[in-house]
Amino acid sequence: MKTVRIGTRTSELALWQTRQVVNLLESEGYSTEIVPITSSGDRSMGGDLSTSVGQFIHALDKELVNGTIDLAVHSSKDVPVDTHPQLTNLAYLKRGTTADVLLFNRTSDETSLSGLLQSDATTAVNDAFARFLRGSTVGTVSGRRQSFMLSQRPDLVPLAVRGRVETRLSRLKEGRVDGLILAEVGLQRLHDSGVLAPWMLDLGAYRLDESQWPTAPGQGAISVHCRIDEATQFAPLRALLNDKPTEKDVCEERRLLRDVGGGCLYPAGILVSGQNLTLKIAPQEWRAVFCQGRAFPLTHFAGLVEDAVFALPEIPEPASVNLDESRKIVSTLNSDRLSTVLQNRGIPVLNQPVVQLKPQPDAWPQDFLPSSSQRSQWPYLVLTSPFAARCAVEVAKTNQDIQRIQWLAIGEGTARACFRQGVTVSMSAQARNSEALAAFIIEKIPLDIPLLIPRSNLAPAFLVDALTSHGYDVTSWEGYQNQPLSIDSVPVDQQDVLLVSSPSSAEAWVENGLPVPESILCMGAATKERLTGLPEFSKSTIEVLQGPTADFIAAWWDDRMRP
Repeated sequence: MKTVRIGTRTSELALWQTRQVVNLLESEGYSTEIVPITSSGDRSMGGDLSTSVGQFIHALDKELVNGTIDLAVHSSKDVPVDTHPQLTNLAYLKRGTTADVLLFNRTSDETSLSGLLQSDATTAVNDAFARFLRGSTVGTVSGRRQSFMLSQRPDLVPLAVRGRVETRLSRLKEGRVDGLILAEVGLQRLHDSGVLAPWMLDLGAYRLDESQWPTAPGQGAISVHCRIDEATQFAPLRALLNDKPTEKDVCEERRLLRDVGGGCLYPAGILVSGQNLTLKIAPQEWRAVFCQGRAFPLTHFAGLVEDAVFALPEIPEPASVNLDESRKIVSTLNSDRLSTVLQNRGIPVLNQPVVQLKPQPDAWPQDFLPSSSQRSQWPYLVLTSPFAARCAVEVAKTNQDIQRIQWLAIGEGTARACFRQGVTVSMSAQARNSEALAAFIIEKIPLDIPLLIPRSNLAPAFLVDALTSHGYDVTSWEGYQNQPLSIDSVPVDQQDVLLVSSPSSAEAWVENGLPVPESILCMGAATKERLTGLPEFSKSTIEVLQGPTADFIAAWWDDRMRP
């Protein structure tokens, strides 16, 4: 047989997988050639991985269809349920471990990654995540991992940490995230290859209990693709490479995934080991429900494969809200998540936006990433409000470069506005205003990284000026416009509380001649400054929100407004 050309991605982990194929073939006298190929997933730093199926395998399979290579080596968990019609899976190599590992910067008495990889210890999911403070950030773009985590810890903020495993570990060490979830099998293989530096092995690590946190279908297995018309010719290679127990388990996992209507990005954990099955599935619409501030159920099954009976979880209808209380909050934020969270705490909220924000998609920069540019020098997109986030998601649908770069959100609300639409931001500053955001960027982002900042037509210049004067290369443009809405009336009583989101909302409230209660809460010092400059608010008590919005408002309400 001629030299077997084997296509692979270029990461250390992908090359390790390919070398296993090479070693098995060459041990039986076959001649091989490794052909490195870069995928679209490797060329992106953005957080939309969970909305694009198969981006890590399409480049390899394309070369396979074109005849440039003879075999393509993939991580089985990345392979979509429906593969290219001209291709087939030739073999599954013997499967490695299937568990996920939660990594963090450890204290002296916590288990290290090095120690974990040498033990069989597992940690209950609740116990593992209990080490993180409220509002901590965890790096993962996997819908399965995000849904499992947020179903139990809705206060945590998922962030996109992209790149090779070594790059992700560096981001954890730097404090870009508080935690990181990775497949144990990749860490073990890199450790065996001598790739993990001592500081990486010294990171804290918990192996998540698979009875509570089942794996992605195919995780831990290596898949080898070939062209269908060459499958018979490559039958001797299949005999060398294929591990029948692994093939049986992975195929059963993929069958179950197909049965529930999912693909490789569906929020489902499915682990088959012989006759045993552990399954956990989130509702397909879990993300939208979560971003509304509502809990979502998970379907869980553990038992024999032949006894598996389960149904997709159903989302309960939201509870009705009684706004006929003696007091309520009238919010201009237009945030159903905030209102739901507060209502769950017994605080009635009426959403009443008074500003309409209109995107300006043609103003956003395009084609600004040269093909020869290094990803480490790509700009960051800085999003200063939930609406800026919604604009960015919409623009990214047709603007590939915006889609590929990393996004930085001013805080949790802006991060969740992206998350609701399927994009996980790379950084969340947890800042309350432009001053705190500028300080965060100066601390976390090197000066040689360009910054892109879309702004509204009414946005103050402070952030851009502060970053430019510090030495950053900043590109800013009018990405959206504030337009006041015409509101006839709002049921506001003097004992109610008005929550004002921005200076433009304050102005629009006055322009509509709406009633002004005695108590005003507002977002940021700039909004307070504008409120104090409007005579209509001169008799009101104005306070600026401090800390996480929902927590601050709930504590404030309990202290000031409850009887």
